[in-house]
Amino acid sequence: MKIAMLGVKGLPAIGGVAHYVEQLGARLVERGHEVTVYCRPHYTDETAPYRGMQRIVTRGIRGKHLDAATHAFTATVDALTRGFDLLHIHCPGPAYVAPMLRLLRSSRIVVTIHGPDWDQKKWCGPASMCIRAGAWAAVRFAHKVAAVSDSVARAFEREFGRRPTTIPTGVELMEPVEPCEMARLGLSADDYVFTAARLTPAKGVHHLVDAWERLDSDKQLVIAGDSPFEDDYTRSLLSRASDRIRFVGYVTGRMLAELYSNAYLYVQPSEIEGLSVSVLEALSYGRCVLASDIEPNVEALNGCGFTFASRDVDDLTRRLGELLSDPETVAAQTRIARDYIRTERTWERTVDGYVTLYEDAMAGRTAFAAEQVLTTG
Repeated sequence: MKIAMLGVKGLPAIGGVAHYVEQLGARLVERGHEVTVYCRPHYTDETAPYRGMQRIVTRGIRGKHLDAATHAFTATVDALTRGFDLLHIHCPGPAYVAPMLRLLRSSRIVVTIHGPDWDQKKWCGPASMCIRAGAWAAVRFAHKVAAVSDSVARAFEREFGRRPTTIPTGVELMEPVEPCEMARLGLSADDYVFTAARLTPAKGVHHLVDAWERLDSDKQLVIAGDSPFEDDYTRSLLSRASDRIRFVGYVTGRMLAELYSNAYLYVQPSEIEGLSVSVLEALSYGRCVLASDIEPNVEALNGCGFTFASRDVDDLTRRLGELLSDPETVAAQTRIARDYIRTERTWERTVDGYVTLYEDAMAGRTAFAAEQVLTTG
């Protein structure tokens, strides 16, 4: 099958959606499919194959509110000329191009909803309206719609009246690595609490910083991540760096593996999620996780780790204090977390779900479980 992926920043992966596409696409290639990923030039300037996937770079208008939408348009114009069997759009915003892609009457369209993007604070009113328009286009014009978790599927159904197929997100079971590169940050095993997130309000890092400033601990708080577009929120957050609160920027590879592997505790303070890949990655390294109790985080944890009341700094402070003073409880999570990832969260199960979904789309079966939403062309 000849498959195109749209709605992605670039490869190698930059951000959660791109990581998802990289893992999915590489495994589809291993199963004999031809996969092309459309990338944005300011994230990827290479066009050579990557992990067996073809990369095509098309341009858009760079900016917080125009980048994804304009790139989706130029990618669609290119895709219309290449004879793909199936076009897989990631996220509701870029799905506004689905009516254009329907011009390829021999091709099928699949949309994956990674989270309730229409509710995120970072979007202005017009941008939120465009994301909603993309979601409605997915309902009307896609042959299949999937969600990365049951909680996202339910949120989509509440908002748009249709229930996508849930395909649970996979994660690789990682072997913890010894500290080496992180020594240049002045860090050693178990002397820090870690979080990795984009520096946007929806990720709730400001709640974690608020709580940490209230605690008396000899450990450091280490925050990995950045924001693609600097704004007042990002500048305000970075201004709170201190000898106890470290912002280390966007990290990948060995450094990221070390930071996960050697953290005393991983914290996910997000207000909105689809399904947190960083929570799953922390569990895969055997870390104890403390996460906000929003529905997607509870689903990702699946009984592992601990939660605090979302947006409640008092409760977050209390839970952090309890775990900082109880290393035995924290250490006991290692086996529990890794057993869960090993048995329930493999990428092979995720790819199996998509192969079935693609086959159903090619066969013209219904887009949603409850009813036929459109007649396939």
